[in-house]
Amino acid sequence: MRERITALPTESLASQWGKELLHMLARPGAYEHHESHGPHMEVYAALLQGPASKQQAVTEEDVKAAFAAARAKRKTNPLRDIANQSPWREENPSDDELKRLSAELPTDMEDASGVRTVPSKQIDRVDVSDRSGEDHELSARVAASAAQRDAPEELRDVLIDLEVGEKRAERKQWDDLVEGLDDLLDDD
Repeated sequence: MRERITALPTESLASQWGKELLHMLARPGAYEHHESHGPHMEVYAALLQGPASKQQAVTEEDVKAAFAAARAKRKTNPLRDIANQSPWREENPSDDELKRLSAELPTDMEDASGVRTVPSKQIDRVDVSDRSGEDHELSARVAASAAQRDAPEELRDVLIDLEVGEKRAERKQWDDLVEGLDDLLDDD
């Protein structure tokens, strides 16, 4: 039947109707919302699923058997079963192996894990001007270029320079304000 429908001209109503009918028969659940075919598609889908099987009542023995089976089954632990590929997973290494392994350890390592920090120690300032993302001038220029994309060609560079200058002045004003606030807090 599919071959006969595909042999029809694609613009014919019979071809379109046949294809829609085949789609409905192939996926009846997708057409349950259809105005006229919906109720029939629900019945058709139920018939395709077959008769509903009656469930047996679960007894106490069934529950006990399920718990016993769950206890008997070994649960997988990714750390224990997969990640830990150590040859000493089951038993500790022998004394000879311990001596051999400790001889292979480097001796020139310094352990600084016990060193305390000094809270009153002056921390040096870090120059962040060369870090990517910290170039305020470049960021302002890129943003201004994007904003002035539709400006006339002869005015674009001037407008970009003006916008970058405004951002520079705002940043300077902000830095002065923060510095003044720092000075005020340090005086107390």
